[in-house]
Amino acid sequence: MVFNYYEITLNGNEKVTLTYKLEQHRPAQVWAGLIQSHTPNDLRPKLNPWRHFTKDVLFDLIAELDSLIDQINIWIPNAITSKWDINNHQESVNRLHIHFPEQEKNETDPVKRAQLTRYNDVIHELEGLLYNKNKLYPRLNICFDDRQTVELELEDYKYFTARRTFGELCLHYPHVGRAPFEVFLAGDFNCPVDQIVPQRLISPDHTLRFYDDPFLDHHLKPKFKEFYNKSTLKEVLDFNDPMMAFGYIPMGKLVSDLSSETVLERVKSCNRIIDWKVY
Repeated sequence: MVFNYYEITLNGNEKVTLTYKLEQHRPAQVWAGLIQSHTPNDLRPKLNPWRHFTKDVLFDLIAELDSLIDQINIWIPNAITSKWDINNHQESVNRLHIHFPEQEKNETDPVKRAQLTRYNDVIHELEGLLYNKNKLYPRLNICFDDRQTVELELEDYKYFTARRTFGELCLHYPHVGRAPFEVFLAGDFNCPVDQIVPQRLISPDHTLRFYDDPFLDHHLKPKFKEFYNKSTLKEVLDFNDPMMAFGYIPMGKLVSDLSSETVLERVKSCNRIIDWKVY
């Protein structure tokens, strides 16, 4: 079956339906086949899909993260030896992110795993909010805990790109760890080698982007190469390996006659995902 459209319905002050025209390449078509077997009831508990629409949540998230550190340290004494440093946000992200993969891979208790998952989600949300002090990058992050995955094929890696445009539907990163592109954007020269995990999987996880980020791959690549030569990335992959996966795979584009400003305001007014379908 060939999938041509993805339709998602949001609710809040009004009901909003967004329609995306899907790419016909393999990753988009595989993703569409996976998402149709999920419903909004399967979304990750406690993860708010509305990300980076406002910076007003910043200090609440920092307080929640510090509380989670206290909770986790009860059952893993001194596992996390510091808290958020408001004077050095990126260093806090890089330092605190290390602890999630260290513990998550061995934990089976559902309550403890839920704490670790939330710890990881809060760090990522903070990182996105602080990525650029002068601009917001609003998106819907649609993620699941239990999901089927399909391996990316070598040919699929040619679709990765760093540039983002308003209205894109992108394949999301489902792995425990940090992708090379993420390590680069974080400026984390010393990320533990075992936590650098190139994207290998297609999952139903996806993001809907409501901003323009005009990164041009040919402008960023030289900076990426300079970072690569000074970082632990060179211990994981050759710089020209396709699995460097520079950016994300765009899988569809919003179809709308409305202005970007109107679409953004309508999405921002919602707070719940009530349905989606592919056809």
